[in-house]
Amino acid sequence: MVNGPAVGITAAGALFVVAGIKGLSVTGVIQDVVTGKNPRTAIANQFSSNVGAPVPANGVGITSPNGSAIATDAMQYKGAGYVWGGAPAKGIGNWDCSSFANWVCGHDVGLPIPGYNAGAYNGSSHGPVTGMWLAWSGLTTIGHDGSVAQAGDICVWETHMGIALGPNEMISAENPTDGTQISSINGFIAGELLFVRRYK
Repeated sequence: MVNGPAVGITAAGALFVVAGIKGLSVTGVIQDVVTGKNPRTAIANQFSSNVGAPVPANGVGITSPNGSAIATDAMQYKGAGYVWGGAPAKGIGNWDCSSFANWVCGHDVGLPIPGYNAGAYNGSSHGPVTGMWLAWSGLTTIGHDGSVAQAGDICVWETHMGIALGPNEMISAENPTDGTQISSINGFIAGELLFVRRYK
């Protein structure tokens, strides 16, 4: 049986990913998909302005003033559970990879997250999905290798995301079996491009 909401969330995330990676207007991509056209080339909009932006080698010179707070907060949830599509306010571990990041960054640390102003996310809903984090202009892409990650960076692939604890180490809500755990960044998702993203 096909889960309608899951298909809808996946499709919406895919549109944001396509727009963000290709540097296209999200609205334009949606219009083209609905009308059956190939996504058109357009000027990157606010959702994709920083995806893949050039940065100094190894991210040197760009730091996040909130990085330590993000990583420290995330670590307190090591060993918590995993619920696909979960709303974190319903209980610790009632999250998947993106709602875990939403909870830590948006709720606990009080930072803005995609679609929410600083301090506005309360965890009563899942919140932004992985593709939205990938394309969001509130972060800067600093590289595509886990070795450039610093504490509090957001590690995003097409199908997963986590919070960096330092070079090549992150914590993320992995799956129902493993729950929220620490793992290596490099090699975590085979065949997908990693975006190490940092709060501005």
